[in-house]
Amino acid sequence: MNLVNDDLKNLNFQFLMVVRECARHHPMEAIWKFNLNAVEIQRMSCMSLEELKELAECGRAVFTILPVTATPTTTPPNILAALLPVTAHA
Repeated sequence: MNLVNDDLKNLNFQFLMVVRECARHHPMEAIWKFNLNAVEIQRMSCMSLEELKELAECGRAVFTILPVTATPTTTPPNILAALLPVTAHA
């Protein structure tokens, strides 16, 4: 069971690192991708490596696995519109 806990800590830490980097560089995208609100994204973007490690060691998964068929229904239209790809026409 110890190996499972170690693996979970590593996955948690890696996930939290991804969330933090996305929150720092693309906050609107982070809100949508990680189902967090603006306050949570702001907090994540300011966390240190030590804080991320501490959170990763909580003993539970810090991420949620959605069902394969799940479609986000709680994303506000303004965020969806902000995430639409921008194409340039020549």
